[in-house]
Amino acid sequence: MKTAKIIASTMGVILTTSLLHADDRPAWRSAFDLTRANLDTFTMTLMRDGSEAGSMTYGWEVKNGHYRIHDRSEMQPNILETAEALIDRDSLLPEMLSIDFTIGANRMDIDAAWQNGQATGQLVTTRDGQQQARPIADDASQVAPLRLAVIGLVAALPLGPDFKVTLPWFNSMANRTEQVTLEVTGEQMVETPAGTFDSWQVAIKGGTPENIAYVSKTRPQRIVRIDVVGQPMHFLLTKTGS
Repeated sequence: MKTAKIIASTMGVILTTSLLHADDRPAWRSAFDLTRANLDTFTMTLMRDGSEAGSMTYGWEVKNGHYRIHDRSEMQPNILETAEALIDRDSLLPEMLSIDFTIGANRMDIDAAWQNGQATGQLVTTRDGQQQARPIADDASQVAPLRLAVIGLVAALPLGPDFKVTLPWFNSMANRTEQVTLEVTGEQMVETPAGTFDSWQVAIKGGTPENIAYVSKTRPQRIVRIDVVGQPMHFLLTKTGS
């Protein structure tokens, strides 16, 4: 299940609710400006040891005054994740999350909701025919965005030399809140099936697992590559649009 957890954590979707007023926003919120980012649906190819091993389709859309995040990710030979979440359009905190993750006959289902800053729901795992249910962790009620939301939102940061921001996020697959740092560590020309992009290299440190995201410099900024630190795996932008 180690590889499965790495893929699921990398693509896991979690979202947050918020009834906060602008004056009550946490400090990290001011770092994100969605006018900088292109979060329309895009598809990435998963490369493992130099060969195609799966794909991820991810995107944001406005729905009834909220943001809806959707994700479908697969890894050969038998890993599949589908996810949907709603987040508050102003605070970027979660309101609803639903994840269905399978690896062969084993399964993980997450259903969570946030109201007035409080999280409810459960994480149900089925392994070898045995089912176990756990409540969503208490620390999910902290004022924190979701991991998968932030992986998309990295394109909404004011990236440049020496940029760095620290924030909490809720990692749904691990069922806990983690402190993470997003830091520009370099620049790189990134070749992908969708083209070549002059990009900022952004290290995402403190999560499980850690990642490196490559974000195009041209606005609207978009993610063009994601590396899984410590694993021979990375995602490359394949196409944009549904």
